[in-house]
Amino acid sequence: MPVFAALGAVCTVLDYSPLQLESERMVAEREGYDIRIIRGDMTKRLPFEDGEFDIIFHPVSNCYVEDVRPIWRECFRILRPGGRLLAGTDHYINYIVDSEEKRIVNSLPFNPLLNPDQRKQLEAEDAGMQFSHSLEEQIGGQLEAGFRLLALYEDTNGEGRLHEMNIPTFLAMLSQKPN
Repeated sequence: MPVFAALGAVCTVLDYSPLQLESERMVAEREGYDIRIIRGDMTKRLPFEDGEFDIIFHPVSNCYVEDVRPIWRECFRILRPGGRLLAGTDHYINYIVDSEEKRIVNSLPFNPLLNPDQRKQLEAEDAGMQFSHSLEEQIGGQLEAGFRLLALYEDTNGEGRLHEMNIPTFLAMLSQKPN
């Protein structure tokens, strides 16, 4: 949000975590910019009007929900015609390998609600509840919601064996709601 605010944007942040929201509030106060802070659940109808936003910046957060398609539909609803969605997503490859990124240890989809071993793995790592999502869910879900995909960018973890092997683990997408 500091970058968007510095560029003159009127900013709203939505998050489920009170700790994350307090961090947003603290940074806004320290840096001297206004921000609307809303606690909400992205798996529910978002507390915004149809067409309220010009841009949605959706950082890597889909990994914390089981079903991403409703999220893409809500993003589409709250964007104005011509509005843009910049979304970062975790690639499912991160979920199939062990913590040293040397062995394939998990099947897909990675869903700790359906697979007790995957749940134990997350609990042992204190990683919260996480879910893998296919490209069909991430990209296809945006297309199904009505978005036009404008650009893609793949990136690695920035460190570790997958990074050293140049295996992409993240995907950034720029999509637009048609006019």
